[in-house]
Amino acid sequence: MEGKEKTKKFSWFLFVIIMPALFVVVIMGMILMFLGVDLAGKAREIGSHLPGLSSLAHQDQHAASFNENTVQSEKAYWEKKVKERDHMIKLLQNDVDKKEKEVQSLKADLTAAQNQPEDNTTETEGSVTKDDGQLKQKKITAWYNSMSPKNAAAILSKMDIKDAADIMKALDEEVTSSILAKMDPGKAADLTLKMQSN
Repeated sequence: MEGKEKTKKFSWFLFVIIMPALFVVVIMGMILMFLGVDLAGKAREIGSHLPGLSSLAHQDQHAASFNENTVQSEKAYWEKKVKERDHMIKLLQNDVDKKEKEVQSLKADLTAAQNQPEDNTTETEGSVTKDDGQLKQKKITAWYNSMSPKNAAAILSKMDIKDAADIMKALDEEVTSSILAKMDPGKAADLTLKMQSN
């Protein structure tokens, strides 16, 4: 019986005093939070003065300072990355600017080169000047001198005999003989006669 009475007293104490007191504390805490009071800060401040809780408060401060240091180091890391990226962007932009200047220069050179033949060509009675003709003849001669005799013979065989004779006369003697050796004998004979008559 005595045990039941103790249980009744404890239940009464719990439900009549402790539960309403906790309810009032929670409601007051919520009201203070809505009013802008920093309850956690106040609790830490009070706890730092109490002997048993002061070590916990120091641990919380240490954890807070550690977190702040971590945030600062991450911030420094990302600021460094942003600076590196900005530097890389500047370098690439400088390269782009240089390339654009080169393109502009090459376009100007191309335009000048396209206009140059028109400026340097003087037509006399429908014919190109002697200098241009000699320059073209030198280029053609260089092509046939560097070409294999078999390929040169095939190309010259299909040309007009007068044009082929003019080209053959400008070639080196060894190249001419090699090309004639690779040609059809009838075509080679006609070409040789045309070269003699010119």
